[in-house]
Amino acid sequence: MSLTSPPHPDHGKRVRHKRDGRTGTISGQLVEHDTETDKFLRRRIFVRPIGGGFEWEADPADLEPT
Repeated sequence: MSLTSPPHPDHGKRVRHKRDGRTGTISGQLVEHDTETDKFLRRRIFVRPIGGGFEWEADPADLEPT
């Protein structure tokens, strides 16, 4: 598996986590590919909470713009 961290196109935009209602701004992403086939495996988004606190990781499907 190979990991890359290209800039997310919505970096800095505000989002809401659909599962628990937390809000924050997109601060980065991690993209995973199979090293043998270069097949996309998954993308994880990192979100920084509004007002401070611990950054969390989310699946892109669990986030919506606010």
